[in-house]
Amino acid sequence: MRLVPDVHREPAAYRPELVVPRGGRSDLRALIVLVYVVAGASLIVTSVEPMTLTLIGLIVGPEPSDLAFEIVARLGVGLSVIGLALIGLLVSGEVPPLRTGPAAITGSAFPAGAGALALVLASAWIGGVAVGRPHPAAEDAALFAIGSLLTFLGVFGEELLVRGLLQPALVRAWGPTAGILVASLAFMVIHMVGGWGHPVSLLNILLAGIWFGLLAWRTGGLIAPMLAHFGYNWAEEMVFGASPNPGIGAFGSIMDVDLVGPTIWGGSVEGLNASLAVSIVLVALIIPLALGGGRRTQSGGKAPTNL
Repeated sequence: MRLVPDVHREPAAYRPELVVPRGGRSDLRALIVLVYVVAGASLIVTSVEPMTLTLIGLIVGPEPSDLAFEIVARLGVGLSVIGLALIGLLVSGEVPPLRTGPAAITGSAFPAGAGALALVLASAWIGGVAVGRPHPAAEDAALFAIGSLLTFLGVFGEELLVRGLLQPALVRAWGPTAGILVASLAFMVIHMVGGWGHPVSLLNILLAGIWFGLLAWRTGGLIAPMLAHFGYNWAEEMVFGASPNPGIGAFGSIMDVDLVGPTIWGGSVEGLNASLAVSIVLVALIIPLALGGGRRTQSGGKAPTNL
């Protein structure tokens, strides 16, 4: 097994001639990568918080500020997940494709992520579920920038691990449909271990995983899912202040929108993640990608793909 693959080699899971399930060693390798990703990420999300409290307690005392805790915890989780992904990629000899793919898909990924969040909040506002609170808009530009960077760090780590390491191994072994679905289920399980528990939240995390997975598959790279993922998370926390719910995070936000009322429409501590409106929007985003034409090859031509 090569530790440094040829830089001109396209990862096998993204080569059209190798998208048919192969079985045998590919099955075993896929299972090993699946266990590695889920177990490793679960260990990270369950251990970083107590480790963070211990570390900050040694540095600043037993009662750290929310800001100090958020910075250290997010750095810890983000860097640990990136490290987990890089170790897996190094051992497997994979090179995650970072190309952009078709401009129409990649160029719309960030607006789609942020726009999906805005659409859900607009519908919640019309339905009387979303309430705007008086709030000075992101007074500290430095904190806002730090929060945005930490949001991207978390997204980068998750996409590198799930869509960069896990999904290609599963697609190579079982084909795109099963590969994307199982990778999305693993994405959901990791979040469930991290504390998300409402059934609709878990459904939405699964649907988001399928959306990101399809973006990676259709574009042949990680840029589109990273942009879509970041657009949604950044808009939710840093623009609209909808996470946490209620209130705003330690880094501030441009607005402060709280969700009230029935849990199934977002009126709980899990906020929009537990909203059926998010489910509807995610399904609408998934359908055109799932029914679209062929995926792009590295050279830009189209290869037939049936999901």
